[in-house]
Amino acid sequence: MKKKFTPSDDALIRQQPMTGVGIGRLAQIMCTNQETIRDRATELGVSLVIGDEGGAAIDTRRLRCTDGFVDPLLRRLKDVHGK
Repeated sequence: MKKKFTPSDDALIRQQPMTGVGIGRLAQIMCTNQETIRDRATELGVSLVIGDEGGAAIDTRRLRCTDGFVDPLLRRLKDVHGK
């Protein structure tokens, strides 16, 4: 299922690790499926938090790491705070 993501969709995906909104719920909000959300998160370089929503197995994949940071948010925090 292809979907044209809007900037607000991308923002929701980027915030998912902090908000903890389930991928199923994000898929409902964006009128798409979970696989499409995961694919877009990969394109954006975001590591989604995948819990046992609805009894599904917890995702134990390793977090993506570039330049010593887990995701772009940590890089932005470092840039802003200079630490």
